[in-house]
Amino acid sequence: MINIQDIISGDFSAYPEETQEVMTKYTERLVENIKEELINDRATQMLKDIDKSNEIFMNLLTEILENGSKGFNKMSTKTLLDIYLQNKGQEDFIKLLEKVNEEV
Repeated sequence: MINIQDIISGDFSAYPEETQEVMTKYTERLVENIKEELINDRATQMLKDIDKSNEIFMNLLTEILENGSKGFNKMSTKTLLDIYLQNKGQEDFIKLLEKVNEEV
C-alpha cells in the first residue's frame, strides 16, 4: 500500500526500486497537472478582472510586480497541494487524481 505522505514528501526510499520509479513518475505527473490547473485558474481570473475593471486588474498586477510571485516550480509538492485544495477543493482534487491515474 502506498502512503500519500510519501508522495507529498517525495521520499520513496522504503519501497522497492521498481515501485520507486512508478511513484516518482506519478508524483511528477501530479505536480505538473496541479501547476497547469493553478496557472489556468489564475490566468482566467486575471482575464475576468480585466473585463470587470481595469482598476482591479491593475491592483493585482501591481501586487505581483511589487511583491514578486514565487513560481510554482520552486514550491514543494505539499505547498502546491495546499494551494490547490484551498483554491479548487477536494472534489476537483479527486478528479485530478483520476486524470493522473489515467496518464501514468
